[in-house]
Amino acid sequence: MARFTLVLIANSGNDEEEKLKLGILDYAPIDEGATPLVALRASTRLVQLAEQLNYSRFWVSEHHGIEAMASVSPEVLIAHLASATTRIRIGSGGVMLPHYSSVKVAENFKTLETLNPDRIDLGFGRAPGANPRVSAALNDEKSGLLPYPQKVADLLGFLTGGHAADSQYRGVSASPDAGSLPLPWVLGASGSTAELAATNGIGFTFAHFINPSARGPRAAEQYRRDFRPSAFLAEPAVIAAVFVAVGKDETESADLADAFHLWLSHAEGASPFPRIPSLERARNHQWSPTELAARERNQGRVIAGTAAKVARSLRDLADSYGADEVMINPMMPGEHRRAAALEALAAELSLSRPRATLLAESIPQP
Repeated sequence: MARFTLVLIANSGNDEEEKLKLGILDYAPIDEGATPLVALRASTRLVQLAEQLNYSRFWVSEHHGIEAMASVSPEVLIAHLASATTRIRIGSGGVMLPHYSSVKVAENFKTLETLNPDRIDLGFGRAPGANPRVSAALNDEKSGLLPYPQKVADLLGFLTGGHAADSQYRGVSASPDAGSLPLPWVLGASGSTAELAATNGIGFTFAHFINPSARGPRAAEQYRRDFRPSAFLAEPAVIAAVFVAVGKDETESADLADAFHLWLSHAEGASPFPRIPSLERARNHQWSPTELAARERNQGRVIAGTAAKVARSLRDLADSYGADEVMINPMMPGEHRRAAALEALAAELSLSRPRATLLAESIPQP
C-alpha cells in the first residue's frame, strides 16, 4: 500500500483523506493555430500555476523531430522554468542518456543545481526519443554506444566523484560543486531498469502512460525490495506517470478523451499531426478502422473523466504501485483546459486551498 500522509480536509464530509503528491510531465504541446513560442510561454505559465497549487515537481520531455511538441532540449527549458519559479522541483522526463556524454550531462545538471539548490531532478532514460534518422544525427560522430549500465554508472560517478575502483574515470568529478546534488531518476517502461535504479540508490519512475500493465507495479515492488541507500536517497522513491484528460463534466471529458486518442493514434503512426488536434477537430472527425484499433490498444494509457473521477483513479494507481506520488501528463488541447485540469485536480486532492477565482479563467480561450 502507498505510504500516504493523513491530513484533515475542511468541509469535505470525511474525517480524513490520504494526501497524494502530484507532479507534472510536460511535452510543451503546440496547439492548432499556435507556434513553438506560444507553447513554451504556455509551459512557463503552467509551471508557475503548478507551483502556486503545490504540485511536487514539473518535468519536461526530450522529443526530437516532432512538430507538435516544443520540448526538445530539457536542460535549456529547465533553466528557463526554474528561473520563473522559486519552490517547485524542476527536472527532465527525461534526458535520453545514450545520445550524450555522461560527464556533459552531469555538468549541465550540476550547474542547474548550483543555480537552483535542492530543486533539480535528473530523470534519464535509454529510449531514442527520435526517429532513426534523427537518432543517427544525434550520434553521427560515435563509433558505437556504451552499455547502458556503464553510462549510468559513469553519470552517477561524475555527479558524486565516486566512480567504481576499476573505472577509467576514477578521481574525476563534474563541476561545479553546489554542495547539493540533483536527484537522479531512472525512467522505465518495461520494468527492466528497476534493478538498475535500486542498486544505485536513485529514484524510479515508471511510464504507465506507455505500458499500462502489471509490469509497472511488479517493477516498483522489485525496486523497493532491492533498494540500496546512496548519496542521493536514503529510502526508495517511486513515481507512476500517466496521461490525463480532465473535463468539467462527463460530456467534455469524453470529448477530451477523443482528442487525446486522435492525437496518439497519429503520433505513433506514419502521419503525426503537425499540431495537437483541437477539440473541435476531434468532435468532427470521422474515425478510420486503423484509428479505432489504435484507440482500443491505448485505452489504459490515459485516465479520463471529471476531476473527481480522475482523482480517484490516480489514488488507485498510486496504491497499485505502492507509491505516494503520481505524475500526470495533461495532454489536452488548449492551454486554458490544461490549467483548469491542474486546478481541479489540486482541489480534489487537497494540494492547495480553494481559490475564489480560478486562474485558468484568466487565460484567453481561442
